[in-house]
Amino acid sequence: MMALVQEGYGSADSLHVRGVPVPALTEGRVLVRMRAASVNALDWHTTHGGLLLEIIGKVMRQQDDPIRGVDLAGTVEAVGPGVTRFKLGDEVLGSASATFAQYVSAREDRLLRKPPELSFEEAATLNVAGHTALQGLRDHAQVKPGQRVLIHGAGGGVGTFAVQLAKALGAHVTAVTGPLNVDLIRSLGADDVIDYTKEDVTRRPERYDAVLDIAATRSVASLRRVLAPTGIFVQVGAAKHGGWFGVFGRIINVMLRRRLLRQRVTFFVAKPGIEDLVTITELIQAGTFRPAIDRTYPLTEGREAVRYVGTGKARAKVVITA
Repeated sequence: MMALVQEGYGSADSLHVRGVPVPALTEGRVLVRMRAASVNALDWHTTHGGLLLEIIGKVMRQQDDPIRGVDLAGTVEAVGPGVTRFKLGDEVLGSASATFAQYVSAREDRLLRKPPELSFEEAATLNVAGHTALQGLRDHAQVKPGQRVLIHGAGGGVGTFAVQLAKALGAHVTAVTGPLNVDLIRSLGADDVIDYTKEDVTRRPERYDAVLDIAATRSVASLRRVLAPTGIFVQVGAAKHGGWFGVFGRIINVMLRRRLLRQRVTFFVAKPGIEDLVTITELIQAGTFRPAIDRTYPLTEGREAVRYVGTGKARAKVVITA
């Protein structure tokens, strides 16, 4: 099969389409013919990770898989021993490792049948972005109806989900994004859209019950200033610049504020789970929201998809197809 294989670190130039063996079919696993796999900031950061990421992986004893991608939508090609929920030909979505490939081995409990209302491209966007937005707003910010929520960095994959999910939770949503995304974010239901090139949200008099920071382009201190006295700051994203030291520096900053200064700030990494995927697909089927896609690239141009996500100019989700 063909796959987008990483050979080295430093940029998307390290990604090459190569012929590799089809994954072995083992106990409890499903072989999926990939039809679409979305690109996440994680894929860009991993591609650019270099020596620091390699060291972290060895310390944590993680398997070094040169094929990137964790979001998936496709058709069941075969099922391994013990698999009972799926059969040949089923259309599925979910999470797996090494999804930038024609065939993917996925755990049965990480897959869900694809609703017919969704295209493969749309279904492939739900895993990381959907889990991150839902868990950030519902579980960590604990957003309630009538509360005011600020989404900083609303134009990307997580942001476009977050705007719609915050509205579904009954919040008044203020979204900060770039000039190219203003119309898109307004169309997704945001009550107030701020173009950061024209206005500094931290200078507004409004105070918010929750700030969901996806862009990580402003200091934590400045965004905390717009919180209500009982509000919470939730860090879910990382800046595209500054490398892994910049990423971890941001995380450490939040953790120190939370533990030493007892501030209401937190950082989390979304946990994949079939239950939240069910929740997300049910909301889609109910017409509450729908995935937004900027561009799609064939697998043969996968490196350009990763490169584009890294520019910070992508609107909504970017998807690789095969």
